[in-house]
Amino acid sequence: MSTVFGILVGLLILSIMMLVHELGHFLAGKALGFKIISFNLFMGPILYKRTCKDGVVFTIRLIPMGASVEFAGEDSGINELPEEGEGEGTQTLEPISPDDPGLFYNRPRWARAIVIAMGPLVNFFTAFLAFLILFVSFGVSLPVIEGVEANSLAEKAGLRAGDRIVQVNDAKISTILDYTMVENFKPQEGQTFKVRGADGELRSLRIERKFVDSYRMGISYTPRPDGRMIVSQVDPRSHEGSPLLRAGDEILSAGGVSVKDKSAFDAFIAKQAGNQFDLEIIRDGQKQTLDMTLSHFRELEPLGNLQLAFTKNFIPSLQQALAYPVSVVRSTIQGLGMIFSGEIAAKDGLSGPVGIVTMVGDVVEGDAQVAEKVSQLLLYFAYISVAVGFTNLLPIPPFDGFHLLIIAIEGTIRRNLPDKVKEGFSMLGLALVLLLVVYVFYLDLSKLFAR
Repeated sequence: MSTVFGILVGLLILSIMMLVHELGHFLAGKALGFKIISFNLFMGPILYKRTCKDGVVFTIRLIPMGASVEFAGEDSGINELPEEGEGEGTQTLEPISPDDPGLFYNRPRWARAIVIAMGPLVNFFTAFLAFLILFVSFGVSLPVIEGVEANSLAEKAGLRAGDRIVQVNDAKISTILDYTMVENFKPQEGQTFKVRGADGELRSLRIERKFVDSYRMGISYTPRPDGRMIVSQVDPRSHEGSPLLRAGDEILSAGGVSVKDKSAFDAFIAKQAGNQFDLEIIRDGQKQTLDMTLSHFRELEPLGNLQLAFTKNFIPSLQQALAYPVSVVRSTIQGLGMIFSGEIAAKDGLSGPVGIVTMVGDVVEGDAQVAEKVSQLLLYFAYISVAVGFTNLLPIPPFDGFHLLIIAIEGTIRRNLPDKVKEGFSMLGLALVLLLVVYVFYLDLSKLFAR
């Protein structure tokens, strides 16, 4: 379980994401002539306060999470300013005229739209930078085939070295994430691959695959040069839907067969369908023995081993860094759809601040090499940055997307909506979001205590 240091790193990463989001609003507001009252780092009681030359009050607060920017006249469509003692405690000493053109709702709609949209856009930009640094430093797999297993379905269908996968059925493939989502969450017995060969020719291939039964531990791990098996991810279906293993566990042996003898270990696991066996692991530095049972999976028969291109070169890394945020948004929308349809459980598909901090803390406190920790944290930072940007663009109060929707409606009908209408939607949306926050916190804490 994460220690205080790991938790602090997790909170710091979340705060950086929120800080850049608010910086987007702040810098756009400054550039477009908005009057800004304060810029606040973190939350809660004020620890440090300074009034800058431009009149903006800068504060550092007690609780190390989040950030906020306060625009003059932002909270009211009729340009009311905060009363004494209200707001962030940073209101200006001099009164501001309701007719001041710098007040939020006195600025043109197009300017307000830019200021509102800039927060999420900066989150997407920081995600792009994180992906670019990650891919240039540690490399990225491309949806380009370098080799195909002999006599496999893939080879028989006509896939060959040099082919770039551009589409599977109706799903566009720009990144490995796109391909993984198709394979894991949209399996179909009949698949149509569109590939672009090394010669530039676009080909369409049909592959018929059958569903087959298999029994597995339901884990992912990264092979180590020394033969160690460190769990990197656990399928929720592991151990018949009640996972015993967790990320960071080191598997030593199964039924007394050491993982050092990979072929013997795999052969033992393959014979354990329906059986319970001893699995020896190291968790938090302590040896443990688990009574493990393999889970039944009904999956499409494998295409065969596709060796994919891997690169650290700048141009393909840049292309992938630009494409990955779009892929993350697509996978997020698909995941939310599967939650609402009941295909996956909410506890397996949703995670809030507690879950994120715990996840980051586990990486920080794990026994992986420093380079592995840095790459994993960069990946988390990029993914969560996209999630923050995407969430804020949803047309739901109190997110930025709702305010953009209101501006679009008012711009279309060329008049302001009644304040009571906007306030009513805002209160309803806020109530729904608060309920969702409580539910996600409940899921996070349930998973945390289950550990």
